[in-house]
Amino acid sequence: MQEFHNESDWRDPNLLHQQMGQFTTRYEIGPAQWPHFDLLWIHSGTIILEIGSNAQALELSAPGGVLIFPDVPFHGRAISKTAHASICHFSGSPGHVFATADGFLEPRAQDRLHVQNLIRLSLEYADRGAGMSVRVRLLKSILDCFDQTQVANIPDDRVSRAWDAARFHLAEMRSLGDVAGIIGLSESTFRSLHRETFDGSAGKYLKELRLSEAERLLSSTGLSVRQISKAVGYSHAESFSAAFKIRFGTSPGQFRRWSHRFA
Repeated sequence: MQEFHNESDWRDPNLLHQQMGQFTTRYEIGPAQWPHFDLLWIHSGTIILEIGSNAQALELSAPGGVLIFPDVPFHGRAISKTAHASICHFSGSPGHVFATADGFLEPRAQDRLHVQNLIRLSLEYADRGAGMSVRVRLLKSILDCFDQTQVANIPDDRVSRAWDAARFHLAEMRSLGDVAGIIGLSESTFRSLHRETFDGSAGKYLKELRLSEAERLLSSTGLSVRQISKAVGYSHAESFSAAFKIRFGTSPGQFRRWSHRFA
């Protein structure tokens, strides 16, 4: 059982390294054992990771990730042809107690999209040459999503079931009403139930699912921008490109050129 103590909230962590890239089926992940924390986040695709001395197998699919504790061994591989991912190495001590027999923590389910958004923002700030203090504040917000001392609301099973189905049929989800119809609810009832469960807008959640899947397809397939826009539920490629640029700060074509495999 590993425990980390401090008297206050997370101290300003020392951000050591942050990078975005790709894992592929041709290259193993690790084996590695770092003397610092390692936040591994999957933005698209799926990997399998074995963590700890007991080699517990953990399947990670976008959007999702894991916070690996210092001195915990891990290794793995991509299951999908490619997996678009980011890593963040940092040192520091949390103020509350983290206790885990496995050597890792996963984020609360309802916070996964928030974590992904914060990671993207941090990487964007790094590209802009922003000061380290801004990125450290973002990191602390990300780490709050892994706080086991807070009791999370248990998602309504119907809402989770609807989103799980919608994620794999985005081309057919022309509106939020289509998502609600999966579990036999009206759009207004589904909106209300989603807000109670996830404390956020169902419309924004659907948009984020579309753009996250578009991100995956751009980095891991040769589909055209027009084909991807239809695959994620946009009627017009122009609307998709505009939404993508607002969300990521770059065009779909530029994003595709930017994606690369981890060295």
